[in-house]
Amino acid sequence: MRSVSLVLLMVVAVLGGMGAWWQGPLPLDIEATRQLQRLIDPRAAWIEWLSLTAGWPMIVASTLLAGLFAASLARLPGAAALIIGVGIAMASERLARLAFYVPRPSAVPRPSADIVEVASASASSGLPSTFAIFHGAACGGLILLTWGTRGREAMAVRLGAAVLLLAGCIGRVAAGAHWTSQVLASAALGALAAILAARLVGVRR
Repeated sequence: MRSVSLVLLMVVAVLGGMGAWWQGPLPLDIEATRQLQRLIDPRAAWIEWLSLTAGWPMIVASTLLAGLFAASLARLPGAAALIIGVGIAMASERLARLAFYVPRPSAVPRPSADIVEVASASASSGLPSTFAIFHGAACGGLILLTWGTRGREAMAVRLGAAVLLLAGCIGRVAAGAHWTSQVLASAALGALAAILAARLVGVRR
């Protein structure tokens, strides 16, 4: 798990640091968005629905649901670790937004050749992504709790969490809400919060 934590930390430091310094899309960000938008409708209903799971007040229900799954896998310590991980992730999200501002796709001045479609413009910072950091912690916590477990329930939860996180992050990029680098850095920070919480509670995987 140390190697995983190190990789996640490097993703946060490199992509997050470059995004904050560059104040715009990183290399390949624009092309990645344009390629996704060729495959996915930026205004698809499923993207909006998934996005709502990390918005108020649905984020509370999402956390409780993830906590129930965690409790079924690792009893109260697992549920506590997951909820604490989400708390650490969201506190980090608030602190990051107070510390710096990084433009979203809708707020970056760019020539016409670089325009990507934006489903819903926002003036708030694109880094971190609330969706990615929340689900990085919640889904990352569930994956951590099922790490190395072969039971049907554990495998189903692990697969479901991975699919939800991946689909949601892809959807946010396709909708023009965030650049790929912003989503990756945010999800990695959320996953780090889940690992830290597991260690604080004493859940070992």
